[in-house]
Amino acid sequence: MRQKLLILLVYTVCHHATGAAVGEHCKDYGTQFERTFTVPGEAAVLNCSLVSPDVFDTHTTPYNISWYDQRSGTELPGGAGQPWARDTMLWFLNSTLEDAGTYECILRTPSSCFKLASVLIVDPPKTGSCGRPHASIQQLIVNANGVLVCPLLTYMDHVDDFSIQWYKGCEPIHEGDKFAFVGKEKLFLKHVAVNDTGSYTCRMTFDLNGTIAYTAETIEPNVIEQWYQQPIVYEPVNETIKAGYEEHFNKTCRVFVQGKGKIDVDVFWATAVEDISINPSDRVHQAPLSKRNVENGEWLEVIIIFMKLKEEDFNQTYTCMAYSNKGIVISHFVLQPADESFIFLLVLLFAGLVLTFVTSVAAYKIFKIDIILHCRSFFPYIYTRAGSDGKIYDAYVVYPRMCWHGSGGSAEIFALHTLPEVLEKKCGYKLFIFGRDSLPGEAVVESVQENICKSRTLILLYTASTFSNLTSNLHFEQEVGMHRALVEGMLKVILVELEEITDYSRFPTSVLHVKRKQGVIQWWKVNSKRTSHPQLSPSSKFWKQVRYRMPVKSKTTCSSEKNGLLNL
Repeated sequence: MRQKLLILLVYTVCHHATGAAVGEHCKDYGTQFERTFTVPGEAAVLNCSLVSPDVFDTHTTPYNISWYDQRSGTELPGGAGQPWARDTMLWFLNSTLEDAGTYECILRTPSSCFKLASVLIVDPPKTGSCGRPHASIQQLIVNANGVLVCPLLTYMDHVDDFSIQWYKGCEPIHEGDKFAFVGKEKLFLKHVAVNDTGSYTCRMTFDLNGTIAYTAETIEPNVIEQWYQQPIVYEPVNETIKAGYEEHFNKTCRVFVQGKGKIDVDVFWATAVEDISINPSDRVHQAPLSKRNVENGEWLEVIIIFMKLKEEDFNQTYTCMAYSNKGIVISHFVLQPADESFIFLLVLLFAGLVLTFVTSVAAYKIFKIDIILHCRSFFPYIYTRAGSDGKIYDAYVVYPRMCWHGSGGSAEIFALHTLPEVLEKKCGYKLFIFGRDSLPGEAVVESVQENICKSRTLILLYTASTFSNLTSNLHFEQEVGMHRALVEGMLKVILVELEEITDYSRFPTSVLHVKRKQGVIQWWKVNSKRTSHPQLSPSSKFWKQVRYRMPVKSKTTCSSEKNGLLNL
């Protein structure tokens, strides 16, 4: 009888422990996209990322975290053991194949409950291989120095002590002419060569509360044969060229870049006032950039075309600019009329015209955006009818998730509330925002590709840390959007900085290229005075810049726009 009572008591306690988590009504954040991989005998760690200001106020609200094995629903112990729950992390110091599965962390506050699932995958190592079954990819460029970073930062920040040993294949790496160790987690490769491909493994031995364990990660670098030197401009040669009035005139900018692989150099024409138009219907414009590969590099050519020379074209300096990460190389020519005496006779006549032109250009530069927006409002019939291009959305919005919480609010609040409040409700644009407009259970890859193709513009919202902490979804959206914009030329891009940024070293080349070509719109300046309410008037300076870059189509004026007309 006593034995039966003991069994009943144990069952009641266990049932209560498992039922506490199952019966709670917690806000469910689903399953983390990133999986954690390990092999039998090595350590693995799952992190509960619910401790975030985007979930609750972490500074003033007390909380506790419990871990559960989703397979059995049982709560995992908080003390030493296998697995071992500590702070926000669940540690497996000696993983086994049986440890593979889904684990759920539940975060409780006095008034709320949140849960998030994480997946642990335990795969045995491949026979005859010293690397791990799941390798990460990092990039090395031939003929340049390179760095491989050990992807074990989660461990380094939370253990008591650790050491790292690097291997190439099965052989340990030692410092010398080829390799050097930078800090505790980086491997420096001097003068990368094609034969530096292969698998590199960083094996970490660490001490956690007196327990010694180890883990490892394998990197398979993508070695790219890419290098180039500073461009050389062969034509023009800082010369003066004479031509007659009303003549057709062309001049070629010829640039040679010595190198191999992809050569990222941009060549274009400009005057002292502005870049030359790329619109072929303009009287003065530049033709598209042409490239010709040769054995030791690449020739690039851009032609400036004057359909018919006018008085204002003469006595100006036309500069060819070759831009790359090696710097800017320029060369120019000055265009003068064939009959110098004719210019002398017209000096007084054109003095007033020049003054008028300069004044007009200055006024246009100051009020350019206002003028264009008002033309769209007063003459809507001259623009393309909405939907005639087959697109559904005016813009596809890419924004960082759960990463920024400045004075103006989180990036998600700006993307999901502020942006639609102005562009959709007040200006009639149609936006696609992933997470708001995507269907539940819809495949991420297909959804992103399909809806970007249905959009006319890509609005990229970012902070200082966006491109150093890219999630897989955000990285994929950014890559697909930039490829469609820069490679296929089927999409315009609008860059919006949500906070002040001083270091762009981790930004993708594609984003930096767009930033250099067309600039960015800075939301953080709107909130520099730390106002409690966001600026939501379409006639404010920030929203005018956004609307100016949005697709042009036949539409009515934004609400509040009439007030903006009175303030011009």
